[in-house]
This record gives sequence, structure tokens and C-alpha cells, in this order.
Amino acid sequence: MLCQLLEEVPSTCCKCQGPLCLRQQVLNLALGEDEEVMCLNCLAADNNKSSAELLDSLATYIVGRECFAKPWLRYASVDYCPDKLGCIPAVCFKARP
Repeated sequence: MLCQLLEEVPSTCCKCQGPLCLRQQVLNLALGEDEEVMCLNCLAADNNKSSAELLDSLATYIVGRECFAKPWLRYASVDYCPDKLGCIPAVCFKARP
């Protein structure tokens, strides 16, 4: 079900028109956003957090939920990320409990 929903999630940020990777789409869904989808930087600003802080807090939640973890884990490393400039590899790809 989530994979089907991900196909319908926009692939560009609604605020800055930057590209959205699969993980950024999942971050938005974890926050209940599926129409006004934003990149990590815009999403963090909208939530009054730094990009790293928002990513770290949500990633822990995401890997704990099977429905979100499955698409999240498709990226084995930053090499799979289509938005290497917008990525924070030390946070996005750190080992999670």
C-alpha cells in the first residue's frame, strides 16, 4: 500500500522545487504530509528544526515502523541517493537501533 502511495507522492519540493529522494518522500509521509511535500531543508524549516535534527528524529521512528522501513531501506548507502547535495549521509545512513 505504501509503495503504491509513494508512486503518487510528488518528486519535487512544493516550496523550492528541489528534487525529492525516496527517503524525503517517506519523511513527509511519516509527518502526515502527502500533498504539500517538501525537501528535507524546507521540511525542517517548516518544523523549526535543523535538517539533521529532523532527519535523525524521524529516521529512528521510520525504521521502527515496517510500512516506512521497507522503502527507507531500499537505499543501502548514499551511493543510491539521487540528491547527494541535499543528503546528510552521516545522519541519513547511520546505524539505527
